[in-house]
Amino acid sequence: MSKKIRILLLLMPLLLLLKACGTTDTVTVVADAPRSGVTERDTLDDDDEHFQHLRIGIIDPVTNFDPLFADNLSTMRVISLIYDGLFTLNREGEPDASLVSEVEISENGREYLFKLKPDLYYHDSRAFMAGVGRRLHANDIKWAFERTAHSNVPQYASALLMNVEGYRNYFLEQREVFDRSKRVLEGVSGIEVIDRETIRFRLNREDPDFLKKLSSPYLSVYPREGVERGELGLKSTPVGTGHYQFRSAEEGTIILSLNGSENANNRSARPEVNRIDFIHASNEGELFQKFNRHEIDWIPELGPQISNQVISSDESLVSAYHNQFTLVKQEAQRLTSIFLNKNSTAQTEWLAKRLPEAGIDEIDIHGSISVDPDGLPALETEETDLQPDSEYFISFTDNLTARYALSIMNSQLLEPDASLAFFDIRISTPETSFFTSVSDSFHHSYQSKPDIPWLTIFTPIFGLNHTYIRGIEPTMVPWKIHIEPIRVQDSERRES
Repeated sequence: MSKKIRILLLLMPLLLLLKACGTTDTVTVVADAPRSGVTERDTLDDDDEHFQHLRIGIIDPVTNFDPLFADNLSTMRVISLIYDGLFTLNREGEPDASLVSEVEISENGREYLFKLKPDLYYHDSRAFMAGVGRRLHANDIKWAFERTAHSNVPQYASALLMNVEGYRNYFLEQREVFDRSKRVLEGVSGIEVIDRETIRFRLNREDPDFLKKLSSPYLSVYPREGVERGELGLKSTPVGTGHYQFRSAEEGTIILSLNGSENANNRSARPEVNRIDFIHASNEGELFQKFNRHEIDWIPELGPQISNQVISSDESLVSAYHNQFTLVKQEAQRLTSIFLNKNSTAQTEWLAKRLPEAGIDEIDIHGSISVDPDGLPALETEETDLQPDSEYFISFTDNLTARYALSIMNSQLLEPDASLAFFDIRISTPETSFFTSVSDSFHHSYQSKPDIPWLTIFTPIFGLNHTYIRGIEPTMVPWKIHIEPIRVQDSERRES
């Protein structure tokens, strides 16, 4: 029996009652009527013998579940399971349709018409009045994409949409005209909603990478209610259409459960893992101890200290761990950049003379390091007896690669003449001598960086898992967790 016929049958008694009362009101069947498809099979029932529970260790803290605020790869890994985009990337890094069922591209490559999959629903959430998810509408995509231009969100996503007709003007107005009454643009002209399941994008120039850009976690799709309802919105209560639904986040552990809604009927491959715990530790040592105690099953990206402990010089697993763990090298990289702040009030000339002499080889890290002399300020003096400041400040960062490299620099380059110290603030200020940034091999080519880093570290992404976890394979996508083929061999885990 079709969904529409079922709804009509349920409404027939109400229609008869209205007719008997002689009313002239019209009863309308609303396509967005709330529904709940959650079943007992999808609850967090660890006692079920078929229940698959995966525990993932992450090296970056996840403090915001709003896709536009994703400032590290660990956050992207979490939100890519909660939200969907129009497209996703497969293992080879090529775009596959996610929310889209049909694509039409004009002959000149500047117009894209997307037909959405029918009957896709958001997760049940407090974001909605009735607490259950409504149907996805093409207006949600237009609203979410236009939100990337707003002045109250980071600019990470904006570079991906700058080629969309009207986006740059809308972006500049939102960022530079602070008096809202003086703004004249109501939205992005190149994003046009045709109907609830059809949306068109018009580009200024042909872009062969446009579908790849739409696959970024920054361009995830979510309902307007998720942002506007509640004090913190998506920051603490994410709601999407993804395979997994947010359950809780406390004491360093984020819990997701398999989405049991009608979305499951719209997907070609449904994961068998019912619950995922993302676990963050205060340092790499604690994370590795949890992994050794089987409190963590898989670390999809290793930090520099764990990498040095378990990976040999030929990028294979050291022999001591051969029968315990499986090492997987992804075809993707994390990019860490270190900048010397040319506007610093500290004695930067001493640093500018000292840094070219830095023993880069002393930074023992899996990956490669490049140095750009243009990232250093031009020297105005030939003096050799410059006196350094006793302490140089670095803007704060959670990036373990940057922290590790800076600690090596401190011990090999500065001490005992000077020392490095982290400043509480996370942005570059006149008081900070160094600042850092982090990107990945996918987004790096699309983001413009006006500052030139002195040092760039390219680190391949290595993952480590226990042998009772099956189905983890290499991918070219830095943040992607291809969860569908993963299986937890619980009997082997209990024996470990």
